[in-house]
Amino acid sequence: MMRGLALAFGLLLGMLCAATANAVPAAPLLALPERATQAPVLPCAALVTPVTARAGPIAYRVISASEQDATCIVTGYAAPQTQFVLRLPLAGYRGRYLQGGCGGMCGVIGNTIVPSCSNAHLADGGFAVAFDNGGHFGAGIGDATWASDPELRMQFAHKATHATAMAAKAIVTRFYGSAPTASYFVGCSGGGREALMEAQRYPDDFDGIVAGSSVSMPAAMQLFLWEAQHGLDAAGHEVFTPAAVALLHQAVINNCDALDGIRDGQIDDPRRCHFDPATLHCPDKDGSDCLNTAQVDAARAYYQGPTAPDGTVLFPGGAPYGSELGWVGPGAATQTGKFAAEAFLSRLLLPDALPENFTWRDWRFNRASLARLLAAGAPFDATDPDLTRFRAHGGKLILWQGLADNAAGARGMLDYYQAVRDTMGGLAATRAFARLFLVPGGYHCQGGYVPYEQDFLGAMVQWVEQGNVPDAVPAVARLADGALRERPLYAYPTGTRYLGGDVNRAGSFAPAAPSTEPADGFPWPGSKAHATGR
Repeated sequence: MMRGLALAFGLLLGMLCAATANAVPAAPLLALPERATQAPVLPCAALVTPVTARAGPIAYRVISASEQDATCIVTGYAAPQTQFVLRLPLAGYRGRYLQGGCGGMCGVIGNTIVPSCSNAHLADGGFAVAFDNGGHFGAGIGDATWASDPELRMQFAHKATHATAMAAKAIVTRFYGSAPTASYFVGCSGGGREALMEAQRYPDDFDGIVAGSSVSMPAAMQLFLWEAQHGLDAAGHEVFTPAAVALLHQAVINNCDALDGIRDGQIDDPRRCHFDPATLHCPDKDGSDCLNTAQVDAARAYYQGPTAPDGTVLFPGGAPYGSELGWVGPGAATQTGKFAAEAFLSRLLLPDALPENFTWRDWRFNRASLARLLAAGAPFDATDPDLTRFRAHGGKLILWQGLADNAAGARGMLDYYQAVRDTMGGLAATRAFARLFLVPGGYHCQGGYVPYEQDFLGAMVQWVEQGNVPDAVPAVARLADGALRERPLYAYPTGTRYLGGDVNRAGSFAPAAPSTEPADGFPWPGSKAHATGR
């Protein structure tokens, strides 16, 4: 395997994905299987009809269809409010359908997937590609104004993604004269939740699903509120400064980098790190070389995660070691995160159970509050580990998680994968159709203190269409000093073993099988895993 992966890196580094303006500079693009192309059998404009169309029980309407840049751009909606955009290649279509997920509480229609590298596959016209608004119109992915309508809440929960799949594939069939021969879904964060909802509730919609950074969405709102309540003082001022989190992050790297056997500026498994921020404490002053008392207390709380006064853990872990740089800035819980969580709880999850003047400061962390969240959030919670119908369909699933993700934590996906293993017949039986990849240094869905990019869509297409099981996926990161780092990501629980040599070359690493099968269930009340560990 090591020789094959090294060869793959050698070939793929000559095919670096072009980056988008906001993405990591480059990453290896996996070659997709060759397939015959299909030409349209209708003019693009003919897709617009003056009547409602149906795809099984789904009623939909095509609003417009126009040619632009060798693509037929179709806009439409499925009842009641699921707006979608479908891009149909005028040349080069190869029978593949791809649907991308949305983020947060949706409300807007996206146009790209993550990891960003995989978007290069969409540029050659091989896929018909659809995105939707999650079943409702919104001002942005943190807006929940629409949630006063109970049916729109259920559309967001799971119906809208399925409706788009049904409607879009019906349009594809009409345009090309035959149904897609392979269908894929790629989503991260809220889109990862949608991805897992598809596997759990609508197992025949997709042949391959890539789900990133997905965890119990209702419970995850606690993480935002916990960090906001500890990361802002009583006057609303940020406890952490950019200098403070930079100092803490470097101290964490210095103390935990070598736990994986190599000093390379990344922590391969933050669960093994136990750094105490109190070692940086200077009680009598604020300075660039130390943390004040409030910062030490807040950092300890962040790492601990939501916890009840009686010690009950209310979420699978807290902020992972290595995530510190994400504790400040526009995407932090202390800024946008707290308002998104407040809106989700007050309008979407518990619209009739919270006071009208409820704010993010009012939430209390205890067993009863978590029980309320989990009960009310059941329709939105993509944590059912029973994937029997998806496996019977022949479906393949890639799960992935950035290990410096302080929006979802690093342990929730492991907890879910353990529950799937427990339900689906054990590790070997699960790995036959579902693989998990952990990305060292990765933030929430994209970027990171080591900003790896990896082509999970390409790996999935090779698995579905060629039977090439993804034992490893090559990853590439552009480091702060400009160097290009290659690193194989092995399918969990296989680890990475350093052979010696240049730490930035893939050939310096080999797979390392664990000596015993890990037990990754996390002991919190929402876990569906049987085998637990900490």
